Amino acid sequence: MDSIKQARSHPLTQRISWMTAIAIGLLIVLVYGFYKLGTAEANSKTITVAINGLVDTYVTSSDTVGELISELNITGPIISVTPAKSTQLNKQTVVTIITKPANRNSTVAANMQATIKQVQEEIKKQEEALKIPKSPIYEGLATWYTFGTGMNTASRQFPRGTKLRVIAINSGKYIDVIVNDFGPEDWTGIDLDLNRPAFAKLAPLGAGIIPIRYYKI
Repeated sequence: MDSIKQARSHPLTQRISWMTAIAIGLLIVLVYGFYKLGTAEANSKTITVAINGLVDTYVTSSDTVGELISELNITGPIISVTPAKSTQLNKQTVVTIITKPANRNSTVAANMQATIKQVQEEIKKQEEALKIPKSPIYEGLATWYTFGTGMNTASRQFPRGTKLRVIAINSGKYIDVIVNDFGPEDWTGIDLDLNRPAFAKLAPLGAGIIPIRYYKI
């Protein structure tokens, strides 16, 4: 009898009992987990969702439209939802959601301001280009050479110190230059010999020679 009591209270026996209890507990947890998973899969539905006209499908276990919207984590204020949020979901349900982009108005305003500014600058350029000249308007050719660093040109027609407006016929770009040299020679057929930085404002240096319109201002 004493030996039976000692066997029952043996530490190894107690350890085996605890291990058995833990194993049973884990088994119960696994069974419950599989049950919940199976229940969730059984309750899951594929719902058609249209957000701002973009249609997609969404698998959910939600019961109502409102619960589905909470799952979707939609950004921006919601303007309308069809059907109502309290509607029960089923596989035939089509949820239509219209939202208002958070920064739409500010973006449109910024784009409009940029467009208005661009138009105003273009109008100003055109007005400057059409300023009444102080001399007849000439057409001819211009090239470039390296002489000084300012916006200058060599000319046979005008004396040094004369201010000219030169317009590139092909691009419409224009610059104001000051005559600071005589040339080029008449035999070249070139009317103005622009300084290098001045020519670069009208066309790439590689163009070499460009058609121009010019007059005294």
